[in-house]
Amino acid sequence: MDMENKKTGSLKKGETKRQQRDDGRQTRERLLECAGILAAQKGFSLVTSKEICQMAGTNLAAINYHFGSREGLYEALLYQIHQFMVNEDSLREIASRDSSPREKISALVDMVAEQAWSRENWQMQVWSREVMHTDQSAHVSAVLMQVVKVKGSLALKLFSDYTGLAMDDIRLYICFLCFMSPILLVTYGKHSNIEYQKMTHTSCNDEELLANIKRFCFAGLDSYRK
Repeated sequence: MDMENKKTGSLKKGETKRQQRDDGRQTRERLLECAGILAAQKGFSLVTSKEICQMAGTNLAAINYHFGSREGLYEALLYQIHQFMVNEDSLREIASRDSSPREKISALVDMVAEQAWSRENWQMQVWSREVMHTDQSAHVSAVLMQVVKVKGSLALKLFSDYTGLAMDDIRLYICFLCFMSPILLVTYGKHSNIEYQKMTHTSCNDEELLANIKRFCFAGLDSYRK
């Protein structure tokens, strides 16, 4: 379907409005995927809109139509990647489990590590590359501000339940940051050219590494428990 038909809302012969919406959704998702694949290879700033649209099989007007601008596409891409890392529905499911706060925090960490440490996806390659790219910090901050409102509060509640610290206690934020930092550091190492295992003389597999990180971080978290 061409862009003109979409803007006017007119339908092709035999086409329904639902098919039109589905086509539009598929085009949007394809643009995001192609932008992500290309950004993983060389960074979003070096990827042209023409390259993205050619790979997606659509025209240049599609980016502005679906995202408002190239910057809008970039922020939508970062938002999608964060959802990939920490899915809101999965986080809510963990929070609602009939298990201890410690078990819930452990499940949260397992979920993040499983997604973030995988080298088989372009999402984490893009995230590691773009988060460390200072020229794009404004866009990264804008996306983080969106996701922190909901997902951040859900995650913090798990730490509040475990430590007994109030949600508005600055120490709770410090606990959360210190607990998750090793996970994020390993994530960056896995998706960069840094051979962190050689630097730290670490030969354990991911399962052993994660278990030891959690043991270390829970020990620190326990010192704040009321």
